[in-house]
Amino acid sequence: MVRVRWVGVAFACVQVATYYLPYPPGVVRMAVIMVVLLAAGNVAAWLALRRVGDLGRARRLQVATLVLDALVVMGLVIVYTFDADTAMWAVIYILPLEGALKFGLGGALWTMISATLAYTGRELYGAAVYDNPFLATSVSFRMGIGFIIAWVAGAMASSLARERDEVERAKAAVERSAEELSTAVEQLREATAVKDEFLAMTNHELRTPLTTILGYGTTLQSKWSGIADSRRREFVGHMVHQAQRLHALVEDLLTLSSAQAGGLEVEVAPVLVCTAVEEALANNGLAASRVRNECPPTLAAYADFERLTQVLTNFVSNALKYGADPIAVQAQEQDGWVEVRVSDHGPGVPADFVPYLFDKFSQASRGLSRTAEGTGLGLAIVQQLTEAQGGSVWYEPNEPTGSRFCLRLPHALAQEPPQAASAS
Repeated sequence: MVRVRWVGVAFACVQVATYYLPYPPGVVRMAVIMVVLLAAGNVAAWLALRRVGDLGRARRLQVATLVLDALVVMGLVIVYTFDADTAMWAVIYILPLEGALKFGLGGALWTMISATLAYTGRELYGAAVYDNPFLATSVSFRMGIGFIIAWVAGAMASSLARERDEVERAKAAVERSAEELSTAVEQLREATAVKDEFLAMTNHELRTPLTTILGYGTTLQSKWSGIADSRRREFVGHMVHQAQRLHALVEDLLTLSSAQAGGLEVEVAPVLVCTAVEEALANNGLAASRVRNECPPTLAAYADFERLTQVLTNFVSNALKYGADPIAVQAQEQDGWVEVRVSDHGPGVPADFVPYLFDKFSQASRGLSRTAEGTGLGLAIVQQLTEAQGGSVWYEPNEPTGSRFCLRLPHALAQEPPQAASAS
């Protein structure tokens, strides 16, 4: 549009410089002022456009420059009203071009309608003041050309705008596809990492028990008569222990798979937390004698007793394996929730590993070099089981040292179970 205005400025300058009749007093000065204003307005619009930073300000600038150009152009045309034959009226065609470039077909037509009304008024003014003949055919011819320009330019501008919008939509679609592809690649990487962890777990948790069972079984089969009864019982005991490890792994995988598929069955009812803790301690055998149950005997939560016991058994087992005395289980009511914490005074969980605690196959010692026995599924299952009961789990460091694994379930004495919320 800046270039179109400069063409208009050049046309107006030529018309002013080559006018062949004597000017009435003061007219030439007004003509020069109007041409200068048109040029100055073009420079100002160009400078302002370079500073526009958003679509709203750009729209306001477009409207302002269109109004300014209309006033200057019509002022220049009115200055030459004294001569009915002057060609200065042709600068009006700047306006529909500007309306089309800025606002499409509608802008071009409305701009031309306004210019036609102003030009008709100019012709009436010329007939009244300068005795110029008012020729309707002249008005219709000159403004008719303007409407043709407005229609063609507006249609082209609107078509270009639609094509631009289509390009923008296509670009946005490509960007979304790129984001989705990036997400898919990231998910593939995560899946690959999980696969690697699964293979490492398989090597450690499946191969070792199977090798043990196969070794003892082969020995018993080939040397049964030469092995004392006590040694046979010892071999069978080792085989049973390793078979129990395999059975536990299969149970963990089935539980996790059911939970993720939404097929985990839970029956929520008021449960005494202290009773569930006692059951979890019993599940951990004699070693659980080191654990203090400090839960209030009457505190109850909405939970599935078996699933809650399974969660607490895992927490206590981890504290016994990786923590240090004193180990305690505590519970309290907090804003309609029952919060249970299993704390120990061991080395705690490394800070950089805390975000991965409840991921599948996650262990602080990972991959082929890991040293801890286990599948890395326990805490992932704990999270699924707790969320299935309408609660949440999280980890926090114990003070001054150690770990504290926490769960939150709806309080059984509340009016109704509150909505599940993530621990902060």
